Amino acid sequence: MSESPVKLSKGTVPTKDTKIILAGAVKVPPIAIGCWQWGDKGVWNWTPEAEQDAKEAFDAAFQLGIPFYDTAEVYGKGESEREISRFREAYSEDDQKKQVIATKYFPNQDHTDFPDVLLSALRDSLARLGIQKADLYQIHAPIHPASIATVANALADAHEAGLVTTVGVSNYGLDEIKEMHDALKKRGIQLASNQVSFSLVRTIPEKSGLIQLCHDLGIAILAYSPIGMGLLTGKFGVNGPFPEARKGHWEKLDKEQLGNLLNTIQELATKYSREPSAIALNWCIAKGTIPLAGARTAQHVYQNEAALGFLLSDDEISQLDQYAFVGENNNRWNHG
Repeated sequence: MSESPVKLSKGTVPTKDTKIILAGAVKVPPIAIGCWQWGDKGVWNWTPEAEQDAKEAFDAAFQLGIPFYDTAEVYGKGESEREISRFREAYSEDDQKKQVIATKYFPNQDHTDFPDVLLSALRDSLARLGIQKADLYQIHAPIHPASIATVANALADAHEAGLVTTVGVSNYGLDEIKEMHDALKKRGIQLASNQVSFSLVRTIPEKSGLIQLCHDLGIAILAYSPIGMGLLTGKFGVNGPFPEARKGHWEKLDKEQLGNLLNTIQELATKYSREPSAIALNWCIAKGTIPLAGARTAQHVYQNEAALGFLLSDDEISQLDQYAFVGENNNRWNHG
């Protein structure tokens, strides 16, 4: 078994056994299961009937040796966490210990009474998840009115209370990451991760130097939307029709560039006898990130797991980079 801090070393072929160690404390596989879709009605049109599909996805990840699940208190207004709790009931205590559970705190604008609001939200998440301690607890976005130092101290309090093993953030930019890292360091805690939107249609975290900065500081990068919320699967093509909730962003992309990107992904998928999504995910891994690939069904998990067992060459990565989109940050949410 190969183990590495922060990211896999260059040239390492990712497998379920090539582990990354978050903050020196939590061993995770090089790919994770994003659980936003479980319970979410707004974007993913979840229905109660979909829970069986989600359970099969949860089970498939465990069986394949990639039981790293990322959820949040706002996913389905807590339903994603509750579903994970129900799915875990079928497992022995030993098998439950093999499952890495990450969740997030949503820093609402009216939540200013730190650390109490964070500790209360964390305990609520733990109750919904049916666990005593989260493997990774993250700040969902840098939209909190409280200072980063204040939020850092709340995370440190949660860690010292034994409620979390590691702490992380999401959507933090360059300066924010430095400040959070330094504030936690004063409390003797290593910032474990920064979860950002990163894919072939949003490479700004790499272009800005954020990924490199995080690695230099011992912070892993969790890449959410690594297949562009489905765009990089190729099933929508260049012209759609696109899902209503996603078409506003997709229709802004340069069609010629997108066509070249999708064609290159498909050529590599054919070469490696895999689905296009596996190519997009393997590219994320080669860039030193842990892709969080959403999965509504077991089939999605199998497709995601196919990103393991091979490694794109430097030339192939360059081919993809040629047509990749930079994307952009925004003041409200995506600072990284």
